[in-house]
Amino acid sequence: MQGLSPLPMAKPDCLVWYAGDPCDQLIQQFQQTSLQRQQQEWQNAVTARFEKQIADQQKLLADQKDKIQALQAKIESQSTEALRSEAHTQAVLDSVGVIIGIGLAFFMVLALFRRVTRNAPMVDAPSPTPERTRAASA
Repeated sequence: MQGLSPLPMAKPDCLVWYAGDPCDQLIQQFQQTSLQRQQQEWQNAVTARFEKQIADQQKLLADQKDKIQALQAKIESQSTEALRSEAHTQAVLDSVGVIIGIGLAFFMVLALFRRVTRNAPMVDAPSPTPERTRAASA
């Protein structure tokens, strides 16, 4: 922005005798300076308005960026918590499956042991001999 020459207090109050005389030049300079001043004021007003809009937009963008970062952090913590919860649930289900499997294996071994011991001949007890059977029936 260029520096403006100071504007005279009032429009020159002289009489122009011919084109290009000092009074004519003073009036043209006044009009040119006045026009430049008006353009500068208009440009300053427009620039100030746009600068305010830009500043407001930048503030809005910064606020939205902060909100987005907060939401991303919240989503990340919720995702982490959900994964932990899923892992915990899976671990509990795995533990229940292991316990049930061990229990079934124990009962299978116990049933197999009872079947084997029921069908096996007794080694400790003497088997009845035909003499004892006859003596017992007599």
